[in-house]
Amino acid sequence: MPERFEGRTVIVTGAARGMGQAVAAHLHAEGAAVVMLDVQADAVEAAAAALDPEGARTLACRCDVTSAADADAAAAAAVERFGGVDCLVNCAGVLSLAPFGELTEEQWDTTMDVNAKGVFLMMRAALPALRASGSGSIVNVASQSGKRGEELLAHYCASKAAVILLTRAAALELAPGVRVNSVCPGYVDTAMQDQAAAYVAEQTGTPVPELMREWVKEVPMGRFQQADDVAKLVVFLASDDASEITGEDVNITGGLMMF
Repeated sequence: MPERFEGRTVIVTGAARGMGQAVAAHLHAEGAAVVMLDVQADAVEAAAAALDPEGARTLACRCDVTSAADADAAAAAAVERFGGVDCLVNCAGVLSLAPFGELTEEQWDTTMDVNAKGVFLMMRAALPALRASGSGSIVNVASQSGKRGEELLAHYCASKAAVILLTRAAALELAPGVRVNSVCPGYVDTAMQDQAAAYVAEQTGTPVPELMREWVKEVPMGRFQQADDVAKLVVFLASDDASEITGEDVNITGGLMMF
């Protein structure tokens, strides 16, 4: 349904690669003007150029989501270029792994700053424009790790749990003008998952291919999710097709999480 986002503007953070890039591509394909944000300026500009060589419906901006000034500037740039903002998708995130007793303050702070504070700052920055749109929508990328404890990921689990509860609280406050939902992916075939697998393999001595086979056995559907799978759910929640859905944390884990 390419008309679902025609005439609408969407901000996507973490848009230079992975899930953010996939979300931007799917929204653009459905007619949206997409403001693509990432801390990696060259990479996000390249991603935007690949998506829309003429730049008619894309705007690439360097944005550090942990900076209130950057978040405010990005929202202002979206309004200036396209006249408003109808949807915000928070995909920016970081991942590191460490045993709990070796988890550093720097790892904790960086993870919480990007994964939780960054979501808050972008939501706050975009809120006036989202309210003005009359039917604003926010979709935050959380994780199944925000619903259960996982070894080596205490800080990451805490950050994603924060996103889930922030989503619910904001949904209550911002209704009925702005809907707020989160998606909770499981094992997604991205560079971030490769990073996690490499760390676990190094620590355990288990070869990465064997480790991956063990992980996929946990998934009832028998495969890892792809970034496109997550993007399709995000686009649905952002669209008017989900007009009665707010305050939800929707699993997309191939059955790994069923509640």
